[in-house]
Amino acid sequence: MTGPTPMRDIRLVAADLDGTLLDVEGLVTERVSRAVATARSAGVEVAFLTGRPLDDARAVLGGGGLTGFLAASNGAVVCGRDGAVLCRHVFAGGFGLGLVGELRRLGLVLGAVTESDLVLDSGFPADLAAEWCVVEYDRTVEDLVRGGGVLKLLAARTGQRAGELAEAVRGVARDVTVTYSTHRFLEISPLAADKGAALRVIADAAGVALREIACVGDMPNDLVMFATGGLAVAMGNADDQVRAAAHLVVAGNDAGGVAELLERIVDARMAEVR
Repeated sequence: MTGPTPMRDIRLVAADLDGTLLDVEGLVTERVSRAVATARSAGVEVAFLTGRPLDDARAVLGGGGLTGFLAASNGAVVCGRDGAVLCRHVFAGGFGLGLVGELRRLGLVLGAVTESDLVLDSGFPADLAAEWCVVEYDRTVEDLVRGGGVLKLLAARTGQRAGELAEAVRGVARDVTVTYSTHRFLEISPLAADKGAALRVIADAAGVALREIACVGDMPNDLVMFATGGLAVAMGNADDQVRAAAHLVVAGNDAGGVAELLERIVDARMAEVR
């Protein structure tokens, strides 16, 4: 069994956003922005893989002056450097409505996400309106699913952590991907959509071997990405499952852990040249 890829051989860094690249206020810091620019100048691509909706992810990255390969909604939609969509996985209307029905029978509070819309049931227990750019309560989850284009469903139960809820949902939700990027709610995607599959699309488009990719994250939805790349890096604030699966741990998101990783990779590549 081969070990992790040395930093000097890394050509692409795949970074999660919330709890990872973004600080505790959900912003791109100057240090991180500078580290991304330096890494790219040194020949290291930086891609972004997030559970956030596409438009919201673009907005928060744009606020920090960052662009590039982007996978949103846990890999359900993947965009190239120029913003063009490379692949998209959505719930077919009939399947999606059936899934929503099963989740409602479990007594869950739901949300639905497209590339530009986020609809939540009234009383959704996580205050996403304070965290994401566009939240809508006027339409129903069923309305959005019926219209097509739903990339991801959200499911929650007040007082229950996502990890506990996941087993119950997996018992009734067939042929889907169930994961979570926060302990407050589950994220349910089409079966083919996850950060590992998205990373393969990005690697192919960037002309980079999977072993030449370092993946950095903090929550269980990042684990499949860890298993796909060559170097798995957990944030200092990461969930215990993520830390256990990582090859190394960097500082927390509010202490510039992603910048630390990029700086170490650039230093290793420069030392190799010397």
